[in-house]
Amino acid sequence: YPSSWYYNACVQGFLEVLALGLGEDGGRIIEERILQSDGRVVIPGDLAEAIFSTDNVLMPDGYNERPVPDELKKMKRIAWWWAAAGYEAGFMRKNDRGKNLTNAEIVETVCRSLFHMNGPYSNLVQPRWDKADFLNAWFTMDMHNETNNVICSFCGQEYASDPEARVYDAFFTMSLSTALGSGPGVFPNRFWDGNPNLTTCKSCRSYFLCFHIVQRNRFFINSDSLQVNWHLNRLLAGKLRQNRFAYQTALLDALQFDPQLRRGVSSWGLQNLEVLVLEWNKVSYYPLSPRLARMFLVPQISSNISKLSNPRVWEVILKEQFDYLPTMIYKSLRAYLTKDISAKDPEVVYEPSSIQPLVDFITLCTEIIRFLSKEEGNKGMGYINIGQLRRLGAAAPLAQNDNLVFRLLELTRLNRKADVYHLLLRVYVARNIEFPSSLARVFSLTNPELFKTGIYAYISGLRHRDKAEASTN
Repeated sequence: YPSSWYYNACVQGFLEVLALGLGEDGGRIIEERILQSDGRVVIPGDLAEAIFSTDNVLMPDGYNERPVPDELKKMKRIAWWWAAAGYEAGFMRKNDRGKNLTNAEIVETVCRSLFHMNGPYSNLVQPRWDKADFLNAWFTMDMHNETNNVICSFCGQEYASDPEARVYDAFFTMSLSTALGSGPGVFPNRFWDGNPNLTTCKSCRSYFLCFHIVQRNRFFINSDSLQVNWHLNRLLAGKLRQNRFAYQTALLDALQFDPQLRRGVSSWGLQNLEVLVLEWNKVSYYPLSPRLARMFLVPQISSNISKLSNPRVWEVILKEQFDYLPTMIYKSLRAYLTKDISAKDPEVVYEPSSIQPLVDFITLCTEIIRFLSKEEGNKGMGYINIGQLRRLGAAAPLAQNDNLVFRLLELTRLNRKADVYHLLLRVYVARNIEFPSSLARVFSLTNPELFKTGIYAYISGLRHRDKAEASTN
């Protein structure tokens, strides 16, 4: 059953290992026979017995497999598949990269990469141990009896405990997750009485050893359905082969345009999605509220987020700090006018060679304000035409390098509408130019953030004095 985001991510990783082991049709088999429409994962008993055994146990009819190499016949299928998946994902020692390794060396290098002191499963295996034997012992099906069963802290199933098992094999500790686990005998730790208390059945611990498969993507999209998780994360991972940091663009594209995903997500409720950004030393968690989920389905909004592909803008939107977006536009516009990028402020959306990212940002902010206004039932909010306001700026009796522009920018930031109006009116009157009606309508807007955005759009269209004079002559 689906549970916490971490548990679900580990199950996702385990399914990826299983898909690799089931051959070319592995992904299809996962989707058609193992993932359930109610969000669960169900592995048929005969298939589970085969994958947790050596090839002495035959695979059930209708399933292909990635065979265990002859030199590793003692390994269980799932143990070899786990090592092969880790190797293909790039988990190996630096000295082994580019080498033509034997299958036994593949198992060794993957284990040394994942189990070393600073690895994701720190010191779970000692260097001198036989890695194949350890993996065989780790990937084991639970046994049950009527007297000594305990309850797994994660899946809630009963299983027979092993009184001779190591603490690291029987409980959830920092050797499975340095961020979430704790260590016995270590002070301070998160155990209630200083002793491990999160019991882990053999099935769940098999899943927990697959978190690195998901973590390599540096994001995880979680929901209350393991089926939805599978489709979302597989789809996005496939889109990120070239740029793994652009998951936000891939997510928005998928929510809009992927029919299979839209059917699956809508059946469970898009508002149940969570976006997790995974780094080696921290996890950033962003739940998608119903409002945010609906907003992402608006093409004008999601397309502009995709165009920007700016981590800070994405973070502000996920946190629903929409009131802060005009402030970021102000900072970006000021950087554009001064051509000052020395501070390298992450909140500045600015490229020296093009104004377009800033225009896209202003457009995005306008669309978000309109969306939020409609959500609140305000139908008479008004409308601004970004392109038209920028054209008015380009033809204005004002240049972007005039000192008055910075006064205009600051008054707009402070929402001093009357002062902004009189400043602009004086400029037009001094040049004996009629005040544009389209610009005048901006001052009738009741929404202060929309007013700011409109003036920012106008300022973004202003031309440099030398260029303006050249075009006039």
